Amino acid sequence: MVSYRLSIRKVERSDIPYLVEWANNHSHVKGFNGYLPKNINEGNKWFQRSLLDKTRDDYVIYVFEEGGKSYPIGMLGLINIDDVNRKGEYYIIIGNEEFLHRGIAYRTTNEMVKNTYFKNFDFVKVYARIDKENYPAQKLAEKLGFRKEGVMLSDILLENGTPVDRIYYGLLASDKQ
Repeated sequence: MVSYRLSIRKVERSDIPYLVEWANNHSHVKGFNGYLPKNINEGNKWFQRSLLDKTRDDYVIYVFEEGGKSYPIGMLGLINIDDVNRKGEYYIIIGNEEFLHRGIAYRTTNEMVKNTYFKNFDFVKVYARIDKENYPAQKLAEKLGFRKEGVMLSDILLENGTPVDRIYYGLLASDKQ
């Protein structure tokens, strides 16, 4: 295995082809019910809107391998940011299957929540809404200290009209002390 280091940076327009590829070509991404663009045109429109949207904060997880090769492997951030109540909904996706089950989601989430959202942005709460059948994401949330606060029945509808129940997890800034 090649050794690598991780970096997190704001999403850039040049990342759109990777987001499109993850959305279209990886079965493990199908359980992610956040938005990923299905083509470059959609991606460009999403990127333009996200630049103006103050209720979201999107980052890309980059890998830097020995020898200088670097490429994005995932995306994370907050949506539904509520500045008045100092909270937001966290999401993470590892789009590159080669980097699944390596603790990257845990390390990057812990870093972003603790040092960016709680410390730098002074949030009091970060929450996640996780599909009831997405057991790996539930396990990650619980390992990070998120508490199950309830189940949201038929919280979203899939494109085919199927309702999806989601579990609401919350993490308070006071929990991370």
